[in-house]
Amino acid sequence: MTPPGPSSAEDLSPSSQNGYLMDTAIDGSKKKKGPTATSRQQEELCLVCGDRASGYHYNALTCEGCKGFFRRSITKNAVYQCKYGNRCDIDMYMRRKCQECRLKKCLSVGMRPECVVPEQQCLKKRNEKRSQKDKDKPNSTTNGSPEAIKIEPELQRPIPESVNGVKPLTNDQERLIHDLVCYQEQFEDPPPEDLRRVFGSVQDVEVDTEDDLKYRHMTELTILTVQLIVEFAKRIPGFEKLDQEDKITLLKACSSEVMMLRMARKYDYNTNSIVFANNQPYTKDSYIRAGMGETIDDLLRFCRQMWAMKVDNAEYALLTAIVIFSGRPGLHENGKVETIQEYYIDTLKSYVDNRTRPNSTTIFARLLSVLTELRTLGNQNFETCLKLKLKSKVLPPFLSEIWDLVS
Repeated sequence: MTPPGPSSAEDLSPSSQNGYLMDTAIDGSKKKKGPTATSRQQEELCLVCGDRASGYHYNALTCEGCKGFFRRSITKNAVYQCKYGNRCDIDMYMRRKCQECRLKKCLSVGMRPECVVPEQQCLKKRNEKRSQKDKDKPNSTTNGSPEAIKIEPELQRPIPESVNGVKPLTNDQERLIHDLVCYQEQFEDPPPEDLRRVFGSVQDVEVDTEDDLKYRHMTELTILTVQLIVEFAKRIPGFEKLDQEDKITLLKACSSEVMMLRMARKYDYNTNSIVFANNQPYTKDSYIRAGMGETIDDLLRFCRQMWAMKVDNAEYALLTAIVIFSGRPGLHENGKVETIQEYYIDTLKSYVDNRTRPNSTTIFARLLSVLTELRTLGNQNFETCLKLKLKSKVLPPFLSEIWDLVS
């Protein structure tokens, strides 16, 4: 669990003064119970890429992304060609770079082409569902192919001319990066009044020890951080085009991982600490005293790694968007999410290539490898919160809800 963080999030904001109640979901409707802590612990991994599996698809345990990829490959009789010697080690991010090795991996783990329903039959079923929905909306004039994925104009892909073998950023990509960095700065820290509330309200609360006070500060700042993440996500191009339930799924799944990126931006190398929104450095000892020291070594190691790579604000903003648009169990439109994420990955690649520093290909690969580390750190955060509950540490209901810790 980590800090510094939002402004008044109209949808995902706690209803009590200190953010300790969450009676509504992001859209303001009654909240839905997510998977319990027990069920989340029992979740299995995709046999193809190692992402979190959503169930058995075409005779093998896979994630939604590999399920969709396999279906599309079979229905379109796709023929792919590996560019890396047919020896690709398929994981969550290499799966997007080599389709031939990904398809081979799908087949090797037992996915069966004969289990894929023909495209015409799928299209017929989708059209029937659309027709049924249209009957419920008499004023609707919607028609056209349900397969089409419409994204914001700035997420469409022009093909620029290469300069010295490197494609320059398009105007849309430059505008996208500019907007992302602006949103990142806008939702960087909580408003002063929220910080005064957090650090002033403790005078009215019985606190047994200074360690309890540190724990309370961290949980309060974490609530504010999650709210800032929500406000950032709601504004980035592509997010508003998603199904409302998919928005909730993505926000709940990404919040702890995005927090790790925010911590890295707040890292102070000289003191080996995270500088929270109150401008106070929180060291390894601070986390230990607050009862959250089990994973602090991994967190600080990650922060040092990002510092050493000299990751700039644009790269942080793009990485954050890529994390937000990651495939997650339970998504209704996983293909749309993956398409949007691909554009952000391509934009990051173009930005890294055009940024003046050597070994851009290596740097880009290292940045993508960060995503796997974030997934690990996010899972560690979940485990830490479970252990805190077992130690009778009070975890605010808001955090229990968004991280699916509600028992």
